[in-house]
Order: sequence, then C-alpha cells, then structure tokens
Amino acid sequence: MKRSICFLVLSFVVGAFILCETAQTQTPTPVSLPVRPAELKWMPALALPKGVQFVVIYGVPTKPGLFISLLKFPPNFRVPPHAHPVQSIVTVLSGTYYSGEGDKFDPDKLRMFPAGSVLSEPINTPHFALTREDEVILQVTLVEPSATQYVDPADDPRKR
Repeated sequence: MKRSICFLVLSFVVGAFILCETAQTQTPTPVSLPVRPAELKWMPALALPKGVQFVVIYGVPTKPGLFISLLKFPPNFRVPPHAHPVQSIVTVLSGTYYSGEGDKFDPDKLRMFPAGSVLSEPINTPHFALTREDEVILQVTLVEPSATQYVDPADDPRKR
C-alpha cells in the first residue's frame, strides 16, 4: 500500500515539476475560482515531453508556497524516468494512469491507478509514467520550489 502511494506521488510530482518549469518561461497565473472545465486555459508543460498540458489552479510555480495544478496527458503517452526534489500529492481525476519507479522505463514495473487514485512520491526517487487508451487528467499539489531532473539528460524536452 505504501509503495502504491509512492508511485502515485511520483507521478504527480512529475506533473508539478513540469508546471513549475513551464511557468518560468510562460508565467502562468492561477485560474479565478470557481472554474468549470470548459473555462480552463491549458498551456504546454515544457518540462514534460510535447503533448502534456497544464493549468495553474493555485499558487505561483516560481515562488515558495502551496501550489496546485492540473496536468493533462494524451492517450498512449510515455514520460521518461525523472525525479523531483520535493514531495507532491497526485490525484487521478480522469482516465487511468500508469506509474513505476526506477532509473529505466520498465513496463513490468508499471502500476495502474484509475480515476480516484491518490499517490505520493518519495523525494529524489526516479519514476516514469504511461497512459494507454484514454486521456488522463491529474491534480498535483506540492509546496514550491520544485524541479524536474531527467535520469537521461537527452530525455529533457527543455534541452531540445
């Protein structure tokens, strides 16, 4: 059970790191609450492979404090191994999210997290993720500042 929570947190931390690093170049602002799904203005998550989008719900990704964001992953999407220096709490809002721990992407280590799952990842623990047939939306909650460090620097989309 504890390992499952760690896998989920790792996935959310990845999302949060992406949001944080995207914010450094795009200065996203939090949405005005309350907000409906159709009112969300999604932006590219530059610290994640192309195709992932995010929106800031609360906080500023470049300033210390509570930060909440949403991450949207397209179907059939893969996130390479990476780690984050802070802990985050990730909630799977829709779709089925697959996450695993390790320095190399290993499909045998993936664990399935359907909508409603909540996870947490250990600080500085490499992890990876996958979506399959459906779009996945995650809510990531953490305390800034954060970052994303890819195990293989060649996987970092910010360096391309």
